[in-house]
Amino acid sequence: MDADSAEPFGPMLRRLRERAGFTQEQLAERAGISTNAVSALERGIRSRPYRHTRDALADALGIAAVERAAWEGALSVPVFRPRLPAVASPILGRESQIDLVLRRLSTERMVTLTGPGGVGKTRLALAVSERIGARFADGVIFVPLAALQEGSDVLPAIAHAVGLRELGPRDVREVLAGHLRARRALLVLDNAEHVPDAAGEAAALMIAATAIVVLVTSRAPLRIHGEHMHPVPLLTAGEGGALFAARAAQASGHPLGDGDRSVVAELCARLDHLPLAIELVAARTRLLTPVQLLARLDALVLGTAGGPRDVPAHQRTLRDTVRWSYDLLDEEARTLLRHLAGFRGGWTLPAAMAVGELSETEALDLHATLLDNSLIVRDTASGEPRFRMLETIRAVVLEHLSAPGEADRLRERHARYFCDRMTTIAPLLWDPRTAEALDELESDHENLRAAMRHLLANGALSEVAAACAGSWLYWVIRGHLRDPLHWARTALGPGTEPAVRARLQYMAGWSLLPRGHHDEAARWFEAAAGSARDAAADAELAWILLSWAHAEVYRGRPGAAAELLASAAAALDGHRDVHALSCVAIGYAHVAIAGGSMAEADALLAAQLPDIEARGAQWPIAVALGIQGRVAAVLGDHARAAKLLDRSVRIFGELQDTWGMAHQLTHLADAAALQGDHTRAALLYGAVDELAHEVGAQVFHVWQELSDRCQADVMSALGVDRCTRLRRRGRLLSVAQVVELATGSRDAHTVASV
Repeated sequence: MDADSAEPFGPMLRRLRERAGFTQEQLAERAGISTNAVSALERGIRSRPYRHTRDALADALGIAAVERAAWEGALSVPVFRPRLPAVASPILGRESQIDLVLRRLSTERMVTLTGPGGVGKTRLALAVSERIGARFADGVIFVPLAALQEGSDVLPAIAHAVGLRELGPRDVREVLAGHLRARRALLVLDNAEHVPDAAGEAAALMIAATAIVVLVTSRAPLRIHGEHMHPVPLLTAGEGGALFAARAAQASGHPLGDGDRSVVAELCARLDHLPLAIELVAARTRLLTPVQLLARLDALVLGTAGGPRDVPAHQRTLRDTVRWSYDLLDEEARTLLRHLAGFRGGWTLPAAMAVGELSETEALDLHATLLDNSLIVRDTASGEPRFRMLETIRAVVLEHLSAPGEADRLRERHARYFCDRMTTIAPLLWDPRTAEALDELESDHENLRAAMRHLLANGALSEVAAACAGSWLYWVIRGHLRDPLHWARTALGPGTEPAVRARLQYMAGWSLLPRGHHDEAARWFEAAAGSARDAAADAELAWILLSWAHAEVYRGRPGAAAELLASAAAALDGHRDVHALSCVAIGYAHVAIAGGSMAEADALLAAQLPDIEARGAQWPIAVALGIQGRVAAVLGDHARAAKLLDRSVRIFGELQDTWGMAHQLTHLADAAALQGDHTRAALLYGAVDELAHEVGAQVFHVWQELSDRCQADVMSALGVDRCTRLRRRGRLLSVAQVVELATGSRDAHTVASV
């Protein structure tokens, strides 16, 4: 079934549930998941359930084998697809501005929406993006910059927005420019004033990728060549009144009366017709009438509200309006608002409870108050309740509302909470909840970075080392390798304790191995092994030796790898770490492959795979399936190879593991070549070319030698010109299209003819 014509998963789940005669509650109980999860899936709030969730649902529904293909087909949704942030309410009073910006984007390659905080730059950019997105073959790439702390974070943020990972030996600027060069997309850089380096990066990308159009929101122009400034105006009197009326009706549950119009007009005028200020005041109509609001506005905003007076009037209006909204809260809500301002990139209720030291009931009630007053926003695209604060409000809260010493206490609690979260979630990376654990860590990536930086700055090296080393699989799979390497290099010193030193060196090694720096990674692992021996940390030593052996395989030294694997097995004696023992077996399979003993490798993997499958950890399953699939292809068992490799690439796609994906696509391309499916093989080789260019992923030398022979056969069969054209076409495919091509969901000849 073509993925584009397949029944969406939500409607399919509801149809099958109703056919079985279950309520959502009954299905949830039979499947061992929450009723909310079933509801979210059926309504499309969650469109891609994780493997163990959908398997549990399939078993609970009794789906027949003949229906499984359609069930899986409904889940063939793109991965790494950029997504615009959800907005709580539609934009009002900006139709003429939307049209103006759309016209300018049709002739200009870069438009910067400028204006004071609260004027609605981001909302306007989102509205424009929704209207114009269909004009761009590769869609809209929205990159929020407000949570970034350093200029060097800009390019990695853009790279992650398009699905690239911090891999490969090449500079991220070069990789990103190469990726965007052949694509037509709208790149939206939001809140660029936070990172001045965004100007230079945007200019460089425009030069390198001529089909990219850039839309920026910033309080000030970037002042680069080719920039077209579009100042976002304040609302007119009519627009301001309409916005106030709409938001007031939303807050109070009933429309304003005719007699309120003149009062609303006066309110909007006093607020300089600044959209965010109007929304903040309109939210108060839940408790106060417009007349009462105007009286309080006179006293609090225009009279006694503090704040500097040497700033532009509109900025002062917003600052004072935020202070006024803050002053009308009770003390508990004011305290929580200050605490929430310390989060980066949003937060969950449990995080707010921990940092604010609140019970669940208190956190729920206070969040409801802040939502009612438009001081925070709920992320409606998230399955678990997640909240964020508009950067304009956050800046005012942090600047004016923190009591002496409160900011330090907040940062410390924030850092400790997220350090603990990393430690708690890390074991879940090795059970059936791998994908959920990865997504949970990813959703708080900016909070994790802020926490690690704070702990490092305050000398808490042990906590940083334990959290990072324990969660190394997250950093590797999602490609966040630059930060851990920097943290390790920063923290290591002559006085570092051996146990801490071992963990930091181990993390540094894993930050380098996926990027193709095999020699340097081996040196870090060797140093880590020495530190672990000094600390008598046998369990950690085993993992270090395993990783070191992996590096040696890539370096073409299988004998050294075998010795390290034997030492790792000895270090595990008495610890019974089943995951590490499986990795030892996989390591020996790699050694056998390097020696040409494919049957031995096949037997080792076949013996180990049932135990790995039983534990349900998705990443080791995908790794083992991929290796065994490649071995099966070399042994001529093409049907088994296709089945194994198909599962492997699907899992890597679900986990969003670009490094693993690059390996499996190489295997799938070679398998297609060995079967004589030369068109499909050439397209997949092109996709591998692109991934190798982007992430620097390299299969180890034995596979590369075999692949080189397969590629030569494909070129001979197709001819140089056709093979080259197909590979170029393969390089332009999205990751989702590549997965569909690799797993047979899309026909190779159809893809080739596009």
